[in-house]
Amino acid sequence: MKHKTPLISHFKQTHIWLDMGLLAVLFVVASYIPLLKIVPLVASLELFSFFSFHIFAKRNSLKLQGFLGGFISSTTVFLQILYDEKFTSLPSRDVILTLLLALCAMLLECVFILFFFSTQLPLIYYLPFFLQLGFFIAIYFLLQGYLRSRNSKSDNPEMDIELLIDHPIIWKNVAKLSVFIIAIVSIMHFIGDKFGLSREISTLIISFFEAHAVLAATMFQWSVDPENIELLQIIFLILLGNTLSKSYLVYKGNNLAKKWTFIVLMFASLAISVVFTSVWVYLAAPI
Repeated sequence: MKHKTPLISHFKQTHIWLDMGLLAVLFVVASYIPLLKIVPLVASLELFSFFSFHIFAKRNSLKLQGFLGGFISSTTVFLQILYDEKFTSLPSRDVILTLLLALCAMLLECVFILFFFSTQLPLIYYLPFFLQLGFFIAIYFLLQGYLRSRNSKSDNPEMDIELLIDHPIIWKNVAKLSVFIIAIVSIMHFIGDKFGLSREISTLIISFFEAHAVLAATMFQWSVDPENIELLQIIFLILLGNTLSKSYLVYKGNNLAKKWTFIVLMFASLAISVVFTSVWVYLAAPI
């Protein structure tokens, strides 16, 4: 994979400095208008993906793009890898590794969202994401080690997931995703008011589509009204919705032979996350 423009060339042009300057301004504005926190959050993730792409992309294009694509939309990565015909010949091990990296990126983004909306949030709220992240990282390296022990050589064709553009911040994408997240806030309110569903049920339903967007919407609501939101319960529901939707995509997809292996890994990570976090809460509760 070749970059359209080398990284060093970007710093010789004004566009990268304008992008980062505008991002800094948005952070300042967002400190006064909470709703706008979503915009610099999305822009920061795009900037992170841009630098990561330039620094690490030469090592393994497909897996790296799976990881960086997970920051933008892990659901999109799953759809492309599992359903696109150009990935049909991809070995199961490479499909699994790429999907694991997309999940890791999504979980890292969730951690960033929690920190972004509340730097004083107790560790217990991060724990479900850290546990799942640790589980997937362990599986990734165990599988990589197993492949090395068999002297397996990657025979990946040069494929791109086509989620990355060679520009620091694509403001058009930032606007689209920001509007999408704000729309989710409105939809969650609409579902609750129109159909009489609880916040928990509406959160679970919408988390089937994009977990990190629902978490961002929830954290915005929580930052405005923390007393009326059981945040840890909502986090569990978001992770459940993500597990169910990703497992369904794997089950229905055509490009992964070992479907049930991946589905079992998904539910095992969820169980570990929920059980260990619940035990932590129980042990930490005053007697």
